[in-house]
Amino acid sequence: MRNLESLQIRVPLSLVLVTLSTFLFVSVAIGLLTSLNLQADQKRSLTAQAFALAPILTEALLHDDVWTAYTVLHGPTGTQRPADRDAPFHLVIDEDGKVFVSDRPQRFPLGLRLESSDEGKDIIRALPGTAPSSPRFLDLGGRLIIYTPLLSEDAPVGSLFIAGPRGAVKQKLLGILGGGLAVMFGLLLIITPIGWLWGSRMVKPLVKLSECMRRVGKAPVEALHCPIYAGQDEIGQLTRGFQTMLGELREKQALERQMVAQDRLAAIGRIAGGVAHEINNPLAGMLVAIDTHKQKPPEQQDPAKTLTLVERGLDQIKDTVSALLVECRVEQRRCTPDDIEDIHRLILTDKGTRRVEVHWNSDIREDLPLPATAIRQILLNLTLNAIQAAGESDNGRAEARIFSNGQQLGMEIRNNGVPIPQADLERIFEPFLTGRTGGTGLGLWITYQIVEQLQGEIIAMSDDDQTLFRITLPFPSPETDPST
Repeated sequence: MRNLESLQIRVPLSLVLVTLSTFLFVSVAIGLLTSLNLQADQKRSLTAQAFALAPILTEALLHDDVWTAYTVLHGPTGTQRPADRDAPFHLVIDEDGKVFVSDRPQRFPLGLRLESSDEGKDIIRALPGTAPSSPRFLDLGGRLIIYTPLLSEDAPVGSLFIAGPRGAVKQKLLGILGGGLAVMFGLLLIITPIGWLWGSRMVKPLVKLSECMRRVGKAPVEALHCPIYAGQDEIGQLTRGFQTMLGELREKQALERQMVAQDRLAAIGRIAGGVAHEINNPLAGMLVAIDTHKQKPPEQQDPAKTLTLVERGLDQIKDTVSALLVECRVEQRRCTPDDIEDIHRLILTDKGTRRVEVHWNSDIREDLPLPATAIRQILLNLTLNAIQAAGESDNGRAEARIFSNGQQLGMEIRNNGVPIPQADLERIFEPFLTGRTGGTGLGLWITYQIVEQLQGEIIAMSDDDQTLFRITLPFPSPETDPST
């Protein structure tokens, strides 16, 4: 089922609703006008009858000629008319309020006073307070009656009542409206599908444009090919603007890919330069040692010393390459509280701690669902760096805090001393970036790689008071924990 909020439904539906509303409005207007016209026609008909009958009935009253009056009201055949209360009637009463003649004698008996019948009482209640000098219309329960005074030389001799059939206007109105509604309903059956198709065609370009816009960000920009609506209206202008935006977006992404490729090449160049620098230094030392050994006379040569120099150089190259190939492999052995304390004992034996006040605070009392080697390497790298940085100033101080909340492991390593420049702080986890003489610039990079592989987070902050490294390592779920 399509979404009712879609223009593809709302616009055609709006056109159909407008058509229906117009249909209903026109029907009501025609009904009201027809009702007014029918009432006016009935009044004209009753008025014409009253003016035609008044002179004859006046003469009949003056000469007490009941037969003439009766013939005029009944017609020449004298056909007996039904006593239906809804049927029309003609009634003449004399000056004393008695029935002189009527075309409905069963309803209005001759010679009796008008109020002797229920219908006569209703007529009397509807009469005005004073006798009018001209015809007056009465509304008697939905029946229109014309009340005409019969005058002879301006003196009243009686009254004429002519009533139309009860509900005559309503019946004629229903008949006329029934035919009109049938015609309009037929037109509605034709107009409604045309309006729906027209509305659907109007919003079709917008629907296609909306579908294409939903694909932006989900599909490659190169794969977005939307048909252009060539109209000159607002929808056409919107479509052309969207096509222009797609073209600019393709150019932007192509430029971004070029910049990423250039950044990668630059990063590879920096790493290659660093690797070359780190390997060339020990290689140059080994070559110098071998050349010196070769130039000495045989009796002065010391192969053991030369081999020792070469071995240290090779070990340095091995350590550099190993650091570049660092990988945090999932281990079966969990990190225990003893692993944390081992790092504490190791840093206390480092000669740099002799001039630095070291504070160690660990609340780890249970095994952690994290690899022991990775945690030890992170702690060792960061605490040794903190001790070395604090030792470059008087009153050096380094602090390590290790804690857990049951869902993740937290580590905070901080030290005082010379702060890290902001320019270096932004690139501190890049390889071969070091501000310390003799450093390789790989320790923090290795730490960062381990934290990333454990899906954790590491943050570095530095100001005049202290330098802080904060690490957060989430515990793996039981399904992904290899040690469970």
